[in-house]
Amino acid sequence: SNPLSSIKMASQLLSKSKTGDQELLEIIQTECARIEKIIKLISKTTEKITLRNKSKENIHEILRYSIFKIQNKKKKIRVIEKFDPSLPKINLEKNSMIQVSDNLIINAYEASSFEDKSYLLIETKFTFGETIKIPNIKKNKKNNFLNEKIEDNGSGINEKEVNKIFLPFYSSKKRGTGIGLYLVKRIINLHSGEVVLERSINKTSFTIKLPL
Repeated sequence: SNPLSSIKMASQLLSKSKTGDQELLEIIQTECARIEKIIKLISKTTEKITLRNKSKENIHEILRYSIFKIQNKKKKIRVIEKFDPSLPKINLEKNSMIQVSDNLIINAYEASSFEDKSYLLIETKFTFGETIKIPNIKKNKKNNFLNEKIEDNGSGINEKEVNKIFLPFYSSKKRGTGIGLYLVKRIINLHSGEVVLERSINKTSFTIKLPL
C-alpha cells in the first residue's frame, strides 16, 4: 500500500479523535519511516556508481570475508569451497565487490531450509575465452575469464520471478527492498562482466563472469 495514503487516512481519523489514538500515531510514525527508506532507496538506484578505486585483489579473500559473516550466524549451514588456486589477482573495486558477494551469499543462506542436506557452494575457476581477431592487428587477443558461482539447494526462485529479480524494487522477501540484486547487476556490468541466474528443481545458482 502507498505509505502516503496510509498517513493521510491515519491523520484524518486522528483529527476526529478527541483522545488521540496511540495506534494511529504509531501508523503515522511507521509510514513516515517507510517514506524515508523509500527515498533513500530511490536515490541509491539513481546515483551513479563509479569504480574510482580499482586495485588488484584476490577474489577468494573477498568471498571468504562474506562466508565468515554467515558462519557466525546462529543457524549453521554446510559451506563447500571449490576455489581454483591458479586464479590470478583481478583488477576490481573492492568495496563494491564485497557488496556483490555479501548479497549473493547472504541471499543463498537465507533461502536455506537448514536441513542436514542443506549446503551452500562457492566455486571459482579460470576459463579461457574465445580468441578474438582484431582488425589491422596480427596478434589475436585471448579473453580469459574469472568465473564465480554461488549455489544453494534452498527454497529457490520460481519461474514468475526469473525475469524480475534484477529489476529495482522487486523482492520476493517480506522485508526485502528489491535493491540488492539490482545493484549486483549494476556493479558487475561496470566491471565489464555478466551475472547469470541458473535454476533447476533442486538448486539455484548465480554465476559471475569477469574478464581477466
